[in-house]
Order: sequence, then C-alpha cells, then structure tokens
Amino acid sequence: MTTVAPARDTSARAAARRRDLLLLYGLGLLVHAAVALVTRSPSYVDDHYYFNAGRMIATGEMQFPELLEPYFWNYAVAPDALPAPGFAYWQPLPSLLAALGIAVLRFLPAFRAAQVVFALLGALLPPLAYTVAAQVGERRHAMLAGLLACFTGMYARYWPLPESFTPFALSTAGAMLLSGLGRERGRRWAWLAAGVCAGLSHLARADGLLVIAVVAFVAVLPPRWFRGEYVNAPARQRALSAVLAVAGYLVVMAPWFARNLAVFGSVQAPGGLNALWLVEYNDLFNYPSNLTPGRYFAAGWGTILAGKARALWLNLLTLIGVHGMAFLVPLALVGWVRRWRQPWVLPMTIYGLALFAAMTFAFSLPGMRGGWLHSSAALVPFVMAMAACGLEDTVRWVASRRSTWHVASAWRVFGGASVVIALLVTIAMTAQTVGEAANSSVRLYAAIGETLDALGAPADARIVSNDPPAMHTVTGHGGIPLVNGDEANLLRAADDYSASFLVLDRHVPDGLMPLYQDGPSSPRLVLIETYQHESSPAYLYQILPAD
Repeated sequence: MTTVAPARDTSARAAARRRDLLLLYGLGLLVHAAVALVTRSPSYVDDHYYFNAGRMIATGEMQFPELLEPYFWNYAVAPDALPAPGFAYWQPLPSLLAALGIAVLRFLPAFRAAQVVFALLGALLPPLAYTVAAQVGERRHAMLAGLLACFTGMYARYWPLPESFTPFALSTAGAMLLSGLGRERGRRWAWLAAGVCAGLSHLARADGLLVIAVVAFVAVLPPRWFRGEYVNAPARQRALSAVLAVAGYLVVMAPWFARNLAVFGSVQAPGGLNALWLVEYNDLFNYPSNLTPGRYFAAGWGTILAGKARALWLNLLTLIGVHGMAFLVPLALVGWVRRWRQPWVLPMTIYGLALFAAMTFAFSLPGMRGGWLHSSAALVPFVMAMAACGLEDTVRWVASRRSTWHVASAWRVFGGASVVIALLVTIAMTAQTVGEAANSSVRLYAAIGETLDALGAPADARIVSNDPPAMHTVTGHGGIPLVNGDEANLLRAADDYSASFLVLDRHVPDGLMPLYQDGPSSPRLVLIETYQHESSPAYLYQILPAD
C-alpha cells in the first residue's frame, strides 16, 4: 500500500492538471472566437499588412524569396521602386500563419480563415498562465491564473487578429518557461527548445533578438548569484546550454537570414534599427528619409530626454492599465517580489526589464506608439500567475492581523471577484475598441474603390494615402503613404513612385494640413470626389503627370 499510493496520487494530480488545461483551453478558445466574430475585417496598419501578405502568399501572388509587395507604409525603408521586396520593416511569421489558415480553410472568407489560426493559438495563453502558476504555487493559484488569462482586457481584441501579438507572446513566454526548466532541472533539451522558441519570437518580431539574448544570458548565469535551488551546473555545462539555445534559434532563423541576405544584402532587414533615430514619430514619413544619428543629436538633449520621459510615463501606464488591468497590479507586485528569484520567473523578469528599458530609452517613440504593447504581450501569462499567487499572499497577510478573516473563504471570494472584474473589463474594452472606428476607414476606402472602378482606373494604379496596406486590402490598389512634408514634397514622392491618385482625410501631417483645409495650390491635383468620413470630409484627387 505505501509504495502504490504515491503513484496513484501522482497519477490523479496529473489527470486533474490535464482536465484543468483542457478546460482553460476551451474557455480561452470560446472567448477568442467571440472576439473574432465581432471583428469583421483588419483594423489598423499592422493588421492589414500581415493579413495582405498572408493572403498573397497563400494565393501565390507573393513568391519567395523576394515576396514582392505593391506598397510600403513608411519612408524609413522606402524602396527604389514598386513592387518591392516584402518584410523590410516587419517580420514574416504572422503572415505565414495567416497564409496557412487561408490556404487550408478555403471554404471561409480569407480574413476569417486567418482568424481561426490565431484564435486556436491564442487559446494556449490560459494554459501557459496555469503552467507558470503551478510551478510557483498550488493548483488553486494555477486555475485562477488561467481564468484571468482568459479575460485579458485590452489584449483580448488582439489575440485572434492576424498580427504579431499571439505568436510573439506564445513563443517568448515558451522560451522563458523552458529556460526556467533548463535552469532548475538541468535539462539540455529544454535549452534547445528555448532557442527554437526564441527563433520563432524573432521570426514574429524584430524584438525577438532580445529573447535569444536573454535565454543565453540566463543559461550562463552562475547559480550562486541567486538562490541555491538551481542545479549547480559547472561553467562548461552552462556554456553548452547557451550554445544549444543559440543552435535552436538558428534552426529557425537561418533560412530567413539567408533570404534577407539574398534580397537585401544583409541578414537584418533594413528597417529595424532606423527607428532609433526618430525625433518625432512622424519622422518615419519624411521623404527622402533622413533618419541619421547626426540629425537625432542635433535636435538637442532637451528634445531627446523629453521624448524618453514621455515614453517612460506612457509605458508605465500601459503596464498598469493594460497588463494589470489596474486592479491586478498590487497583487502581481506582491507575487513577483516574493518569487522573482525562482527559476520559473527569473527569465521573464530579466526579459521584461530589458524590454522595458529598450522600448523606453532606446526605441522610445515606436515603443510608446505600440512597440512596448506588442512585445510585452509575452508578460501576460506571468502577470496573471503572479497576481494569483499575490492574492493569497495578501489574504494571508491580512488574516494574520485580523482574527475574523478566514483564508480559504477570503481566497474564494476575492479570487472569484477578480475573475468577474477581469471579464467585465474585457467586455468593456472589446466593445470600445472593436466597432465603428475600426471600420470607418474600410467603408471610406470601399467607396473610393467604387469611384475608381467607375472611372475605369487600371488595376495597377497607385494611390497615396495614410494607410496603403488598408487601401490594398479594400481596393486591391497598391501605393505609398502620405509624406511628412508639404504639397511639393508629396508630389515629388508621387512622381518617384508613379502614383496616380491621392486620398486625404483629416488624419494628415501638419505640413499637409493647408492642402487638406484649403485645397491644392498645384494644378496637378484635380478633385474627383468628396466623401464624409468620421464627421469630416475626405477627398480623392487625381494626380496629373508633371509637364
């Protein structure tokens, strides 16, 4: 009896964990499916870009290795001509996943087919949160963490979109978890798998380069730097762990590096590091591009530091309001302070701090405009796990000082309340962000497409607009973005890329506001149609050839 009972107990616990994980996956899938159903089309530039590329890959319109695109969305990586090699600024994994869904689920509309893949993948986030909490706490903590990860507030709308949020969050969180496993138990395969996950992170976002750096750093950290529960691996074994991680990373990234080398002449796509030299975000649309260190430092330290201070403030607000939904922040802090040294938490702690520093003090402007929100999505399973553990820590602390508190009862009440609040926040945020604003540009571009068809505009006519990927999604026309300059600057860009039409709405840079408000000064811009868009007029102009 004494030799069999522990085995039965272990088997029962394993079966319970499997049931928990299946339940959480099913609930997560239900939530993501519901959000996907109310999202009828791509919503913003990134989403349109990844979806378009996925559709064109699935239909054969984009061929390896060039993966030619009929548009680009900023001038930091402006090509010499169109069509141009794709993924000069963003990474391909979201589009490859979208292409998989579109190619396999041909009976569905293309956008819905892409959503299916991302909803199926996004539903893995609650089981991930469960796994983290189960390693640092008890089953009750794991279930609460998993339930909280089903209802993630603002993030809920992004998981089922064909975008980088879901693949980056999954692969990065996976890399950090596997690093913890390798560090605690000395499993060599875990380091190889962590490297593969880091490679997928980099294939999803350029920020993924930081992921493999963190994995390798964690691999070589001496055990004595922290607590003694880690495997006391000698330096040679730790170095081998780092080598295995890098090898796994290269298994994924080497083919893409080879493609970039063949197409761009370098393993790194040309657009990523240019964002270091933004003085203001609209500098991405300066034409010709002038993002250089000299120009950046010429702006003066007052301007530079003001931008970084604003990034610090906004990124902290995102951490509090989006990751922790405000009410979970104190609980997550309590849980993290008590557990950050543990091997399952330490890798993500290092990654989160390094990412926050990079997105605040290096890539400040793109960081506060979405870079931090995107790349820190990997923190979500860990935030929920720390909040679940921190809730019991807090309850026990209060109960030790109040004799009327019963820990188990308080845990159930506050745990249930936290899930309900997370659900309500998720419903409110989803209703606010998935709606008319996301579809207004789609309706405008659809009307413009009808006008161009009535005019007999050729299929390859190019359009200058503030969202070329969205314009292509809706009308099929390629084109270029508006410039951060004046009317003459805009016409120069239109001539260089043979653009025939111009769309202006109220979302224009300051230099083009006179053109929007007062009309063109050049006779080359001929008004074709006026539309009502977001309670303001939008204009379609034909661009006549230069004399």
